[in-house]
Amino acid sequence: MQPPTCVGIRVRSPLDAITIIHAVHLGILPLVHRRLDTDERRAIQSGSVYVWEERGPNAEATGLGIERWTDSISWGPSRVRDEFLFYHERKPAQPEPDNSTDSSDTNFQPRYYYRKPLVKQTYSVFVRTHTGRRKWHLIAYFTQDTVDQLRSIEDHPQLRGLNVPDGLYVCARSAKGRPRHSSSGSIGNYPIPTDPILTYPALYPPRVPLRAINPTERLAPLAYLKRVPPPRRHAVDQMALMSFSGLLTSDESIRKIDIDSEDYYPWRKYESDSDFRVPFRR
Repeated sequence: MQPPTCVGIRVRSPLDAITIIHAVHLGILPLVHRRLDTDERRAIQSGSVYVWEERGPNAEATGLGIERWTDSISWGPSRVRDEFLFYHERKPAQPEPDNSTDSSDTNFQPRYYYRKPLVKQTYSVFVRTHTGRRKWHLIAYFTQDTVDQLRSIEDHPQLRGLNVPDGLYVCARSAKGRPRHSSSGSIGNYPIPTDPILTYPALYPPRVPLRAINPTERLAPLAYLKRVPPPRRHAVDQMALMSFSGLLTSDESIRKIDIDSEDYYPWRKYESDSDFRVPFRR
């Protein structure tokens, strides 16, 4: 029977995951070389950790690696937390039968057992091996009721004090393939994600909220705007416009208009258009 890489361990941070992977790389802990069989899948429990190598393009020649991880457990959608992916086990419609009893017995009746739903935690890195660059995966299982009872890597005699060289492992989910360094440090216990909303990096700048419109700020009525005189023009500009409209003739001398007098707005002297007379004509 193929054993897990380690048992009774919780993975609290990417540094914990890299430390376990480094122990596998050094041969301290075993690498899972093939897919789990039926008995090995049944042996999955809280604290089980598996490290396996993904089958590469030259797998037919080397025969190394696993194409896809299978554990015969129904999982919900993935939820991202930093560089980990978390999957929550779907609740089965009925308890799973235990067929370990000899089925040749005529009085055989399948026994059913219940267990707490598992959470699957995955982490992937690229690692340099003697056969080239490979992609390794770490899969850890735990339950919400027992995660605090599991040991940390400081409690494992083969993982305690194990130093990971900088730049040896590159997280497969890191932006632009930045290497993970051993100086990252533990970031504490990861809370179990229960919010289905995923957290992604912000791709767009935050929207600037529009200024709220004050209900007391209203536009002036159109009738009022029609009665408001236009802004004052310079006297020279005013005379030029009047010359274009025929109010001044070329043989008339141009007089300086006082912008504060009624000559600047000649139409103000008359009650109606019929009473309008040009003030400059003799």
